[in-house]
Amino acid sequence: MIVFNLSCSDCDFSFEGWFENSNDYNKQIKQGLVSCPSCNSIQIRKGLMAPNVAKKSNSKDSKRNKSIASNVKKLKKIIEKEFDYVGDKFTEEAKKIKYGEAKERAIYGEASIEQTKELMNEDIDVLPLPFSTKKTN
Repeated sequence: MIVFNLSCSDCDFSFEGWFENSNDYNKQIKQGLVSCPSCNSIQIRKGLMAPNVAKKSNSKDSKRNKSIASNVKKLKKIIEKEFDYVGDKFTEEAKKIKYGEAKERAIYGEASIEQTKELMNEDIDVLPLPFSTKKTN
């Protein structure tokens, strides 16, 4: 099925027409079978339409999204292997490291927006991670 935007040449009324294909539309127009629902005129013309084109599943966007997801998984593995997980003690531990009260090392965990702002105000670098840091084991 194909949907055409149609309009009446006599009264400028716009409406949709559903046809099997373009040939079916042309055939019905020639036979006077398509009429305006407003004034019953058979002086009908096709209007402008946007094509209905389906996006390929192997499009560049799809490949890019898969690549990004793959990179996030790799990043998560690296961080979980190389960094110390400190959970909700992230803010406290980051401050201890900054002020020399704890061994300097890479850490990750959870912090609220307020805690993150507090760390930034103390010139402690923080970076939001693109994945959940909650440990379940």
